[in-house]
Amino acid sequence: MRRFLIIPLLLLLSACSSPAEIHDTRFIMGTLVKFTIIGSDRGRAAAAIAAAAHEMQRIEDAFTIYGDHPNAVKAFNASAPGAWVALPDEVAAVLTTALQVKQQSRGAFDPALGKLNLLWGFSTDPPATSPPPTAAISAAIPPGQCIEHHDKQWRRLDARCLLDFGGIAKGYAIDRGIAMLRQHGIANAIINAGGDIRLIGRHGERPWRIGIRHPRHKNEVIAKLNLQGDISIVTSGDYERFYIYHGKRYHHLIDPKTGWPANKAESATIMAPNATLADAWSTALFIRGKQGLSDIPQAMHGLLMDRHGKTVGSL
Repeated sequence: MRRFLIIPLLLLLSACSSPAEIHDTRFIMGTLVKFTIIGSDRGRAAAAIAAAAHEMQRIEDAFTIYGDHPNAVKAFNASAPGAWVALPDEVAAVLTTALQVKQQSRGAFDPALGKLNLLWGFSTDPPATSPPPTAAISAAIPPGQCIEHHDKQWRRLDARCLLDFGGIAKGYAIDRGIAMLRQHGIANAIINAGGDIRLIGRHGERPWRIGIRHPRHKNEVIAKLNLQGDISIVTSGDYERFYIYHGKRYHHLIDPKTGWPANKAESATIMAPNATLADAWSTALFIRGKQGLSDIPQAMHGLLMDRHGKTVGSL
């Protein structure tokens, strides 16, 4: 049995006394990306959404390790261990952020899990439906010290070190999409990429209303938020990409230390100043469980539903 569910964050919009909303949906980065704009004429909004979607697709092409499209990340992963490689400034910047989160989260977030993620096959086409052999998992776990850099040169230290930006690139793409909306004069908008959200401004005369879905009951929410300004909120859950095999749930959030799907939480939500950080930290919190709440930087907030269905933390 295989089942895939997305949209861990729900946009709760009321039709009562709301200004005109302009909506568009695109398929980018393997998920439905929903654009909502308030208080703009349709021509400006359409141009802004087209530019944002184009930029987010560019990010996907630049960072993905799947498919046949060549990029610098795939070239780096194909380089010989120990060989220095120059990465594009954009890729280097996101990698630097990812490695900072790795350090701050005590290794719970790791951008060098490409070999493990490919082995598990949650993002392959078609996706896997049963776990790989235990010996293969153990052989694919990268060492703790995996990636080094000097100035603009980077190298991987072991053949098991393969970059995979799947836990951060979607957030970065959302941030770039919001930047494009702003360049087109949009002040009030939301980008929702399969549950990874960044919002700016307000929903007319009131804040945006966001609901965080229950990880086991998709029509229920565990929190409702009224947000405005410039805020990102991302949920990682074991119900996003998973399958049931012999009665056990296997999902795509892999613990870097064990090589197996993490088992300390059902969902983890982070509120942060930007979607790049929220994306990475929601993964880290999911992996660490409630102990990870103390690792979250002060500018962020975390909410966790542990494996027993208990909610801890606050947003």
